[in-house]
Amino acid sequence: MRLQDLLKDIKYKKIYGSTDMDIKNISINSKNVAGSSLFVAIEGFKHNGHNFTGEAVSSGAVAVMGMRKLEIPSHITQVIVNNTRKVLPVLCRNFYQEPSKSFKLIGVTGTNGKTTVCYLIDSILNSAGMKTSLITTVDSFLDGEKTFFDRTTPESLDLNDFFKKSRQKKVNAVCMEVSSHSIDLHRIDYLKFNYLVFTNLSRDHLDYHKDMESYFDVKKKLFLKEYRYLYGGEKAVINIDNSYGKRIFKSTDLERISYSLKSDRASVWASNIKNSISGIEMDVNTSDGKKLNISSPLCGYFNIYNILAAVGVCIDMGIKNSSIQRGIKSLYGAGGRFEKIDSYKKSTVIVDYAHTPDGLENVLATIRQMLKPGGRIISVFGCGGDRDKGKRKIMGHISGQQADFTVITSDNPRTERPDSIISMIEKGLIESGSKEYIKETDRKKAIFKALEMARKNDVVLIAGKGHENYQEFEDYRMPFCDREVVKEWAAQKNERKNKS
Repeated sequence: MRLQDLLKDIKYKKIYGSTDMDIKNISINSKNVAGSSLFVAIEGFKHNGHNFTGEAVSSGAVAVMGMRKLEIPSHITQVIVNNTRKVLPVLCRNFYQEPSKSFKLIGVTGTNGKTTVCYLIDSILNSAGMKTSLITTVDSFLDGEKTFFDRTTPESLDLNDFFKKSRQKKVNAVCMEVSSHSIDLHRIDYLKFNYLVFTNLSRDHLDYHKDMESYFDVKKKLFLKEYRYLYGGEKAVINIDNSYGKRIFKSTDLERISYSLKSDRASVWASNIKNSISGIEMDVNTSDGKKLNISSPLCGYFNIYNILAAVGVCIDMGIKNSSIQRGIKSLYGAGGRFEKIDSYKKSTVIVDYAHTPDGLENVLATIRQMLKPGGRIISVFGCGGDRDKGKRKIMGHISGQQADFTVITSDNPRTERPDSIISMIEKGLIESGSKEYIKETDRKKAIFKALEMARKNDVVLIAGKGHENYQEFEDYRMPFCDREVVKEWAAQKNERKNKS
């Protein structure tokens, strides 16, 4: 595409050089620049793309877009704009020709449940014979083929390339998580969503958003008429049992599909619920009088909400009841989302991504409801460094109240001292009145200690990291997976048993 055409609808401050040239690629990473590329310099949180324009030019960039004039060879065209982050999605819209218009695009936002809702919708659509792509925190798939992204919601450039390939594969629908960061940082600008799902909102990312209202205001933008030009949108699927969901329900201009466990006035609601550690049985009712019996290997009331969200979308899409039932029944969950792991003992081990106060409270409450007589809950968790410090004491208090024993450990400490984070969590446990806890900085040792103390009918919850396969420190990441640690402990126990 000619650079002059690529700049359509873009307000620029100044252009140095010619725009009469062919652009074959757009890149924001100087290491990925090829010949005839436009390099867009983004100011990131760790690195500033303006410092890498020389490398981009050496690799074949024929034009550079930045927020100031740069010292690069005069034959390289420079386009100066106010905000390269805001301009990037316009470039992508022009270059890729809006590939998200080619299929049904379902965006799922909220604090908890996004991944599981996406997996459920994808499973149902697959059961109906539809070709799908999927973007989640855990895994992403392009027409069934696994692909990798660096973040929950990829950059605009990566998204549009993914959607272009999905269009080429003639995919019928794409379901994706939409994080608050991606909204605020313009990664999803000019995509054309058909369905927008709101799961819930609770404390998270306050290191970035500063307070809950700011966090909510970002999420809410997806559902407001004034931003329809940015996000498209036809229908909103909303959890009206959540107080923030109720506010979105009242303010959105989109056609509304509500779901609830508490109100039979919702578009979709649950009844006759049987919830156990082995799964969920329930009826899903619709406002037009239909009733659908659902059987799922997932468990917990939070997963009932996730199922209702998925059913709300798929019923509206015209998916047959049999496909909805089959799709839900065949999904055993996303990795690290209330995932049951086999252990050596007759206790149950659950690995979950719960890293927020609401997430931890919901998981512990769910386990408590399912606990067998005489069983205890042993909670293992920490909190991430360089993130919302205020939630640490809150989560300690929750574990102190709801778990029978807590092992406080490290999560991803990043640039903070693990012991300092643990001390903040401990304050919450002390305030809860609990004395049933220990501190163990080494996460592997902490998990081993929890597994050792577990007895028959106990449940060990290992929370915070879920699907993650690393532990992040100040200057490095090391391989680490909670699930693999449990398996390692079980293997050691079995080996000792066989030798004795």
